[in-house]
Amino acid sequence: MKKVIIAILVLALMLPAATIVFSSCTPATDYEKTIVFYSSQGDKLQQKTSIAIASFEAKYPGWKVEHIPVGGYDEVKSKVVSDLTAGLQPDLAYCYPDHVAQYLQTSKVVDLNKYMTSDEKIQIKDEDGNVTKEYTIGYTQEEIDDFVPGYYQEGYATNYTGYAEYGYSENALLTLPFVKSTELLYYNNDALKSVGLKPATTWDELWAQCATLKARYPKCTPLGYDSEANWFITMCEQNGWGYTSADANNHYLFNNNDTKAWLEKLAEYYDKGYITTQEDYGAYTSALFTKGVDDGGLVYCIGSSGGASYQATENFEWGVAPIPGSTQTDGPVNYSVISQGPSLVMLSGGHNVTNVEEKEKMTFMFIKELLDPTFQASFAIESGYNPSRESVYDIEAYKTHMAGDGITAVAASVAVELSDRFFVSPAFVGSSTARLQVGNALLYALTGRKTAEKALADAYKNCGGK
Repeated sequence: MKKVIIAILVLALMLPAATIVFSSCTPATDYEKTIVFYSSQGDKLQQKTSIAIASFEAKYPGWKVEHIPVGGYDEVKSKVVSDLTAGLQPDLAYCYPDHVAQYLQTSKVVDLNKYMTSDEKIQIKDEDGNVTKEYTIGYTQEEIDDFVPGYYQEGYATNYTGYAEYGYSENALLTLPFVKSTELLYYNNDALKSVGLKPATTWDELWAQCATLKARYPKCTPLGYDSEANWFITMCEQNGWGYTSADANNHYLFNNNDTKAWLEKLAEYYDKGYITTQEDYGAYTSALFTKGVDDGGLVYCIGSSGGASYQATENFEWGVAPIPGSTQTDGPVNYSVISQGPSLVMLSGGHNVTNVEEKEKMTFMFIKELLDPTFQASFAIESGYNPSRESVYDIEAYKTHMAGDGITAVAASVAVELSDRFFVSPAFVGSSTARLQVGNALLYALTGRKTAEKALADAYKNCGGK
């Protein structure tokens, strides 16, 4: 036996390296039968999405979905842009409007209208060629009407500057909503009640409360905001100060006297210990919120409804409310709040596939799995995001979830009531840069690293303004 083993080892050493290792190689991906999907999902949400993938693959034998979690939303955008340049783009990807504005330049974004109402059927056949099942590609009008209107309308080409230049009509449907979130005001109700206060409904009320809260709890920071960019953009919307414009000749409006005065006031509040933000703190400020005010925590935290679970704590009685509004000079309060959460964009022709039309159709069928109300309910419960289909709210499991008193359910219940307050900024090539730059401007002005005037001027210059 030993001689046989030695002989085999000697033979293996004599073989070429490629001969020895071939059995461990991963088979090449058949891109003509594999739908590549980029997302920013973490482990738990990947597990949920695997349910939709399994359902799709069971319905359509021979087809596979390769789900690739790329990182955060910005990382998804960067990889898609890079892959488009190389012709290696995915078939489907998480997206935000400013991402799609950049993808449009390649004309690889699929107008989903050609599949939305298609009555063509995908037929499944057995080994003898008999049709055993068939699935209609498109939606019925009733199913289309089931999409939350505000979410669905975000996908139209008219929301994008220069769409016609790249071959799209004004009615082109460039994205479909997956799940959505918004910003909410999480608050420490014990701290507020101890000084006789109620949750602030306007920014004026919140700033007026800060001195009282700071005097009672010297170690606390009254307000933490998880996104500098969202704060800047929302205040521009609430006050009509100007952030960006769809006008190709005048995209960047944020460098103005109103935003300058606001940033100067924020710097004063920061010096008094009233404010921190994600970049200032070095992490999401929910970690401060859950500590409690006696241990140097927050009284208020503004963060995503989709991240409600990170605000959960047993250290005090918490509450959830809409973010504060801005009082207008003529009296009314503007309660506009930003719309967030991923949509889905289909990209055509990646990896030089020869079955482009077939691949698009099957990618659309996978989209339908992700947007199926039952799956949407399951995903929304796990993620804390709001579903994109109205009928999800009639599903018993989701109704039970929404009736709960946990922070994820409470946040979702508050968020769903705010859909008429949502706004979306114009999307154009450079809009993602504007978002980054105004976030930086707020941070620099807040912390005193730059004057408000300098911070805004630099942000404007970095966006290409002159």
